[in-house]
Amino acid sequence: MLTTVYETLAWTSPSGEVLPRLATGWTISQDRRTYTFHLRQGVRFHNGADFTAEDVVYSVTRAFTGGSPVVRQRTRNLRGVTAADDYTVVFELREPSNAFLFDVADPTGTGFASILTETAPAHGEVPVGTGPFRFVSHVPGSELVLEPNPDYWDPSALPGYELLRVHIIEDEGDRVATLEAGEVGLIRTDTTEVAALLAGNPLLEVVGTPAWTIWLHAARTGSTADGAVVRAAWLSLDRQRLADLAFAGEAAPWSTSHPLLAYGRGPDELPGYQRDVEAAAQLLAEAGYEHGISLELPYPVQDRYPDGFFEVLVAGWADAGITVEPVPVDRVTWLARLVTADYDLTVTRHGWYANPYRYLLPRPGWQAPPEEVLPELVPALADLATASDEDRPDAFRRVQLLEAEHGYPFTGVVYVNSHYVYRTDLIEDADPTGSVTGDRRDLYLSLVEAGSVSPPSE
Repeated sequence: MLTTVYETLAWTSPSGEVLPRLATGWTISQDRRTYTFHLRQGVRFHNGADFTAEDVVYSVTRAFTGGSPVVRQRTRNLRGVTAADDYTVVFELREPSNAFLFDVADPTGTGFASILTETAPAHGEVPVGTGPFRFVSHVPGSELVLEPNPDYWDPSALPGYELLRVHIIEDEGDRVATLEAGEVGLIRTDTTEVAALLAGNPLLEVVGTPAWTIWLHAARTGSTADGAVVRAAWLSLDRQRLADLAFAGEAAPWSTSHPLLAYGRGPDELPGYQRDVEAAAQLLAEAGYEHGISLELPYPVQDRYPDGFFEVLVAGWADAGITVEPVPVDRVTWLARLVTADYDLTVTRHGWYANPYRYLLPRPGWQAPPEEVLPELVPALADLATASDEDRPDAFRRVQLLEAEHGYPFTGVVYVNSHYVYRTDLIEDADPTGSVTGDRRDLYLSLVEAGSVSPPSE
């Protein structure tokens, strides 16, 4: 719903570009505290209401006054939003920021970016947006039905089919069965093993795209308060073995950026990302852990990590004298421990971040504050927040380098392909690679029914 029915003022490509959508352009004041957006004219909501600056003010105000804690966290730096005229919106920030533009341009709508209309306030029941799809119906836990919006402001983007029916099938086995029976045309798999099995079916097309990133975190309290322990843990990570064995070759070692981010440094360019077990063991010995150290790694049991993932992790650490015990817990318990830094190590799995800064920014409460464990990071992050468009790539890479050199409390491990599988007798063409942005509309807009494309004329 967030990416097909609703729209944002702008959107962010995986390469780090912020591109227009409901806004045609914007200007940023020299002090990076004032963002002025110029809105697209002639856009209508699905109920026929005109899209104006007042809708942006309504949507943003609603988000930061009544939104969830995650939403309100994103708006902490927002002082206010006003409509200068019908097609101009001005955002005033408390502190200078470059990251704000990426929050506005989050294509998943997470945060305060989705634009709604006060003329259709039943947002959770009958969603009304400006997007390329209109809401038809929804049966919770079962089905969502959408239709292309014939009044969409960019008719060239619309697909050729008349109805999009999304079946909600939680179990992967059931999902595969419905695909094989021809009851659905396209599915997303949960595991690389299933994707590999389906790749052998001549009736199916399997497309993989780097959509998931696996992260490891150290609390820097308790057993991991000593930075040497964390640096040793990161140095002894066997990223390549994880990619090859745990993810059956459908993953690759990575760092603190998405692999498609044009200006991010990959693991080969950052210190501490190349495995060095001897150096890790020496760090531990010099820190007084010549006989090794034991750590606990809680993780949510509901997360789907492949068979062998934790075995490879534990074996790699054991080579350096670090004994790690993975402890599966329910998600509520794990989340409570995560946000209060009540853990030694833990693991998280993330989709692509529209805001590339989120790969670098400290998570308040998740770990000890950066001013305690890495004071140099504080001014480097401030430089990143105020850097010009031209200087942003260098500022981003400086933060990456600083965190890698000092074994900052979180580290990228691997990026993992997500797989979409479609029946070639039902779907002529599909481009799931766009889904890496979290902008699922690109996937749905790309679908072409089999037989709907006329053969080229002679």
